[in-house]
Amino acid sequence: MVAPNGFYHVALKVPNVDDAVAFYRDTLDGDLIEHEHPDEGASGATAVEHAALMVGDKHLYVFDRAPYEAAGLVDELPYGPLHFGYTVDDVDAAVADLEDDVSFVMEPTVFGDLKVAFFEDPAGTRIELLEYLD
Repeated sequence: MVAPNGFYHVALKVPNVDDAVAFYRDTLDGDLIEHEHPDEGASGATAVEHAALMVGDKHLYVFDRAPYEAAGLVDELPYGPLHFGYTVDDVDAAVADLEDDVSFVMEPTVFGDLKVAFFEDPAGTRIELLEYLD
């Protein structure tokens, strides 16, 4: 059984990142951590606009497109919750431990300093396992 180290974040796909940032700042007193726009000509996982906020004691990420969606690793996703993220010490070990119990919708993939994998719960909610790489 995989025991995550902690619940890290919720990720949302939104039609307008600026509007989402304003809503979570103004309505829930969120603190903006970063807001990045894709470089001109960017493609793949880096061709997304996103912002990170602290809302209460958790991270909230808002994207115009999920990085794994922009990279072509999954089909286009609707607006709304993209996934819940849990940190683990070793994504590959967690995947090996879970592979008989769940279907992975994205096998372990490296994005910058993270290794991530996604599976779905019985209702289809995506769950991200993420490992910080050194």
